[in-house]
Amino acid sequence: MTVFFRTGYAYGIFFVSFLALVPCGRGRAEDNTTPRQHVLVEKQFIPPPHGAWCGDYRFNITEAQRLGGNNLERLQAAQAELAPGFAAGTSKTELYLLADYQAELGKRRPDTILAANYLALASAVPITPARYRQVNALLCVSAAAGQARAIQSMAETLRQQGNAAAAQ
Repeated sequence: MTVFFRTGYAYGIFFVSFLALVPCGRGRAEDNTTPRQHVLVEKQFIPPPHGAWCGDYRFNITEAQRLGGNNLERLQAAQAELAPGFAAGTSKTELYLLADYQAELGKRRPDTILAANYLALASAVPITPARYRQVNALLCVSAAAGQARAIQSMAETLRQQGNAAAAQ
């Protein structure tokens, strides 16, 4: 019996038994309100559960993968949020900017200024905190709270400066 306990089998059996008893529930990401379908109701996306919309999203994807398949739908949904007057697919520039924004926030240490520039250039409407959260949810990305506030406020400032310069 002492050999059994010394070899670690008892600990292994105890650990496996413990894991079998622990209930396996859904993660918190499943409860997030990220849209799963691109259903527009009065030009606004209805937010269904996070898992179905972002379930196949991966951070490390190629540029071609980022601009195709389900991710293209995500980019078009974010474009509709930031530039509501444009028909989906008519302006490729915004899609590329949003794809670059998505890739930047997928990095381990995203560049706040670069992310804000991508967002400001792609947006035709004010970037409010609520709109910023919605766009991030549509693109299946997020940032730390402080960085998110910085990106949102900087993007709105840059957007306003761009509009003021264009008006002159």
